[in-house]
Amino acid sequence: MKNLLLLALVVIFISCNSKKTLQSYSQLDTTYISRGNVIAKLSFETLSGELQKALQNGGIDSALQYCNLRAYPITDSLSLVHQASIKRVSTKVRNPRNKADELATFMVKGFGIDVSEGKAITPKLVLKDDSVLFFKPIITQPLCLTCHGTPGKEVAFSTDSTIQKFYPRDKAVGYKNNEVRGVWRIAFKVK
Repeated sequence: MKNLLLLALVVIFISCNSKKTLQSYSQLDTTYISRGNVIAKLSFETLSGELQKALQNGGIDSALQYCNLRAYPITDSLSLVHQASIKRVSTKVRNPRNKADELATFMVKGFGIDVSEGKAITPKLVLKDDSVLFFKPIITQPLCLTCHGTPGKEVAFSTDSTIQKFYPRDKAVGYKNNEVRGVWRIAFKVK
């Protein structure tokens, strides 16, 4: 009965909206997805570029120190520039500040199913309170496994030791190539 009532309300809502209103929602979706994709790409390129420099200059210990000290300030400055809240969140965190909330956990799991089934990955939008939330998966690449693979296998014992020094409660390991490690969560305030 509840499902029938919900379906009736949806049909009434859709029939009451004009074609113009539906087109404007579609245009908003396209705008936020485009902005989210650009910001996620730029954020990834900025963070990974700095990570690569740290790796080249001081090896894995330098890269881990970079992640520990510099990743948040860089993301925060990108948030200011783009007037959006940019976060990388996961269900298996290294830094507790990156813990996925219930909605992001749902997205991580959904994207994980899509990747494992070989489906095309498309970003998702959610309207929550006064924000449009953009979600896009972070998918592991071979280099990611140096710090996020299996300790004693892809993650060297010395690297794992350094990780434990910076992140004593680390859970962000055990990944394989081409798995969803987390999501970009970009929040845009709706005016």
